[in-house]
Amino acid sequence: MAGMNEQDPRALAMQYQELKKRAEAIQQQLTMVKFSVDDCTKVLKTIEELVNVEEGTEMMFPIGSGSFVYANITSADKVVVDIGSGVSVERPLDDAKQIMEKRKAELEKAYENMNASLAQLSQQMQAIESFISRQQQQAQGQQGQTQQ
Repeated sequence: MAGMNEQDPRALAMQYQELKKRAEAIQQQLTMVKFSVDDCTKVLKTIEELVNVEEGTEMMFPIGSGSFVYANITSADKVVVDIGSGVSVERPLDDAKQIMEKRKAELEKAYENMNASLAQLSQQMQAIESFISRQQQQAQGQQGQTQQ
């Protein structure tokens, strides 16, 4: 934050608020990405379990909001996988697993990058806080000297 000495305190305050908004947006994105990573993990576990399931087996499947439905497995060797842009395709278990592992790795990388961006924003915010604190201390020190 070189050149802070020349900046107007109001400009620094506005910059700080902008950094804070960006940090909050990244934090929300981190939450969504974490949810997606967890979802991929659940899918991968389910795919691994399907290897051991025989056709005709009755299972409970989640339908949302903690609700389940009983269903008979008619085919346990293929699953329908979302490949993006609202397109889903039927794939053998191994292919589906590879697709999900790749997706999970991409999401984890995105999570790491967002975390790094959040850390940078945090450092910039701390630098502004520190600068303003020093300026306030200097102003109080000068004010105390003029009163004596």
